[in-house]
Amino acid sequence: MTEEELDAVGALAVDEDQDELMEDLSLEERQERLKKARWNVFLYLGVAAIFFLFALFPMPFSADLDEFSKTAEKDVGLVWGLPLEGEDLFDVPMRLTVTASNPPTEPSINIAVYVVEQKDCTDYSLSEKMVEAKEGESHAYQYQEGSERVLPEGTYDFEFNIDPGQYCLVAYYIDAQGEIIDTGDIGMAVEGKLYPNQFFGGILGFACLSLSAFAFVGAQRHGAAMRKILEGEAESTEAKVLSEASQARIMAGPTGAPPTSGPGGPPETPADGAAAEVPGPMDNEDSPSPAPATPPEAAQPSPSPLDEATFEPAENGYFFRKMPDGTYDQTVYIQNADGGYEAYQG
Repeated sequence: MTEEELDAVGALAVDEDQDELMEDLSLEERQERLKKARWNVFLYLGVAAIFFLFALFPMPFSADLDEFSKTAEKDVGLVWGLPLEGEDLFDVPMRLTVTASNPPTEPSINIAVYVVEQKDCTDYSLSEKMVEAKEGESHAYQYQEGSERVLPEGTYDFEFNIDPGQYCLVAYYIDAQGEIIDTGDIGMAVEGKLYPNQFFGGILGFACLSLSAFAFVGAQRHGAAMRKILEGEAESTEAKVLSEASQARIMAGPTGAPPTSGPGGPPETPADGAAAEVPGPMDNEDSPSPAPATPPEAAQPSPSPLDEATFEPAENGYFFRKMPDGTYDQTVYIQNADGGYEAYQG
């Protein structure tokens, strides 16, 4: 036998052992396992809900307009996540809400927002990366402009999807030519939210959901086994009742009518064919009596119905007598020590 065949036989033996183990469990043990399986379902569902809430929980930050530079800058810091470069499904969402608390008075203004990957937000190279972000050639340097008219106390939303890393945020007002507006008494507030736990919390949440599904399948299996046991007990009770009823019918015997008694045919005539003379009432007393007729030969005794009948065995050592005509005697018989049959005396 090859090694693969041995492995297959071993796996089959393990499955059979598991099936036998499941069959050997008592009703109380199955109830206990069903209870544990149901608790596992709710436990994993609860843990999955916690992980999903953790995935949707944001990491907030804020930035205010600097009076000197007329820009709202923020060192966002480290954004963790799955380190895959480029735009993909595993990017970290960033949601920004810019409030124009005191916008400039120019006739045509807009809001510009930069999200640049850089460790030091005070480095002079930030301006160069902002120019590259405005050109839109790199996923690490992103730029967006507002699409709505800027009004006092108006709020404007921006959405970015970024790779893990160190990031800097810059926001300011621009004019119609796209130049920064750095004059006048202006104000701006930025509120941001990051979701770096979205991927990890989602993966762990789906894992707990899978475990909950497996626990649910196990609970269904134990429940089906319990129902099978309970139905088997009900069938055993019914079988017991039917067996007792069948035994009672056997003790009562067949319900056919008993055989009729009486002669089976006309009386037999003497062997010589002579009719027996019967003295009439007019014969004289003095007349000589006729000679007695020759007695017929002794007739052979007819076989007893008991000898012609057959005995059919029933359960528990009882017998029913079947008559030659196919009917049954209503009497129950037992077999004695001599091998004969006699009526049972209850």
